[in-house]
Amino acid sequence: MSPGEVVPLSFNGSLVALSFLIAALGSYVALLAAAGIRAETQDGEIRLGYICIGAVAMGGVGIWSMHFIGMVAQNLPFEVGYQVGLTTLSFLVAAGFSGWAFWYVGRDRYTFFRCLVGGSAAGFGVASMHYLGMSAMRMPAVLLWDLPLVVLSVLIAVVAATAALWLAFNTQNERQRVGAAILMAVAVCGMHYTGAAAGAVVCTTPNDSVGMHIGGAMLPYIAFALSAVTLLLMRWHLQRASERFRARTAQRIDSIIESAPGAASDRLPGASPGPG
Repeated sequence: MSPGEVVPLSFNGSLVALSFLIAALGSYVALLAAAGIRAETQDGEIRLGYICIGAVAMGGVGIWSMHFIGMVAQNLPFEVGYQVGLTTLSFLVAAGFSGWAFWYVGRDRYTFFRCLVGGSAAGFGVASMHYLGMSAMRMPAVLLWDLPLVVLSVLIAVVAATAALWLAFNTQNERQRVGAAILMAVAVCGMHYTGAAAGAVVCTTPNDSVGMHIGGAMLPYIAFALSAVTLLLMRWHLQRASERFRARTAQRIDSIIESAPGAASDRLPGASPGPG
């Protein structure tokens, strides 16, 4: 295309579907982490492991990985690279804000106000991640922003994040979690593709900016690797959590047995051995 021409907005349907699946996967794992946070809070404590898993699952897989697969899905007539520093920062922002939201909502008794505060912070993190990720693009083109669509995308991010937190801390069974993960994926993808539509790509002369770049073709593999690591981390932590739960249950049973009246009389000096 010639300099000054606007690239028509279009997407590769297969990669759009893949971005949705990645968002749903991350959302589902985040819902499992939220269930762990909820259970731990009822016991009067909240463990960092669940917070980290929720942060990486939602912010890293469900949002960050989905974003970059969605960027690769956009049909552009030239190769796009991504500046490493801004790309890394976008991941930290997405995971950091998501982790803070899980911690804030899960550290005390659930209320809608806490969900609203956490959702607003997480939504700001989602929007910041998206526009940081787009600013990391290195290509022979510039982006011209449509301000109303930018504002709309930020509002969608806040509403989506608030809804995601509400679902995370209110789903009770597997069927609800699957449905909630799909709804969360719809919301995350809605924010992303609204944000993509907000930036018109205008061709320029070739971009010779310096710095280390990640090739766009590598991003789906990076996203897949991140998803695999998250699942392994979740499995490892769930195994540890299961072992801790069994140990606590055994301790409670022992405590109940020891405090039973019959057990107490057995420990008294000179207690009668009973009839017979």
